[in-house]
Amino acid sequence: MEILVSDDKKYYPDCVTIRETVFVQEQNVPLEMEIDEYEDECVHVLLLLDNEPAGTVRYRKYDDTTVKIERMAVLKEHRGKHFGMNLMYFVHLHAKSKGFTWAKLGAQTHAIPFYEKIGYQVSSGEFDDAGIPHVDMICSL
Repeated sequence: MEILVSDDKKYYPDCVTIRETVFVQEQNVPLEMEIDEYEDECVHVLLLLDNEPAGTVRYRKYDDTTVKIERMAVLKEHRGKHFGMNLMYFVHLHAKSKGFTWAKLGAQTHAIPFYEKIGYQVSSGEFDDAGIPHVDMICSL
């Protein structure tokens, strides 16, 4: 397993391919909602397994102390192997090295237990995002 940061957009196409597979094809999120206005300002992270893309996540500055983590996705055949947790821990360390002290995200409600295991707490009521129930969550880095 290898985790790569795509600051120069080198790995961005692989990240988008994973997101399209998971969010657009599996979860029926419209492509025009999946690819958004924040693509260029985000740090895109790619997880490779045996040199093949297996997962991705992105984050961006939310304010001076906080990053917003978005688009965390692991391909179906690689789920249940803790790759999502590895991606999240990597993002936490990377963001902390840049001086951030908090992370927030919008979690699909089925994923709340996953995020709680790594220190997130629900910080909002339930809301709809692309037809999928979500909650906001926050975590100290």
